[in-house]
Amino acid sequence: MAERISYDVPPPTIGPDAQEELDKLVQTLHEHGLLRFANDMVASNHELMRIAVDGLNKPGSLNTIQNLSVIVMTLSTLPPDRFYQVMFALKEGIEQVGNHRHEDKAKHKEQARSQDKEKEEKDSAPGITGVYHMLKDDELWYALKPILAGLRAFSERLDQPIDKPVTDFTGKPTEGP
Repeated sequence: MAERISYDVPPPTIGPDAQEELDKLVQTLHEHGLLRFANDMVASNHELMRIAVDGLNKPGSLNTIQNLSVIVMTLSTLPPDRFYQVMFALKEGIEQVGNHRHEDKAKHKEQARSQDKEKEEKDSAPGITGVYHMLKDDELWYALKPILAGLRAFSERLDQPIDKPVTDFTGKPTEGP
């Protein structure tokens, strides 16, 4: 009787293996000059590091790095949908302010040319009774309420003393100056 042959089917090669991918990466880095750049960086390490440290050791550079880190910490606390909503609301508000100013400037020029007294009275300031009517305008208060709440929160936050931003953000005390 014949002896049984044991044969394991090798898995099919779907793509390049790790060594081939590494060789391809090294070749691509070489073709784009990144290997030469990295090699030059390592060779001039002491001089380059001295220049980088001297540049970063200035008060303006340190302030910039710290301010950027505060921006990143702040952005990390906002969910993307809320940030999107606030940024596009800000964009719309800025556009409306700009459009409103252009319309007012155009109306002002038109009024200067026109001697029509009735039109001037219609577009003039609201006066005391107009202000009183504005105070009873629900749509105006609905629009102003988030702005006033934001100003209140902004003012309260400005009044809080802060020792170090990282300590305030994390709640953990930090050591050092």
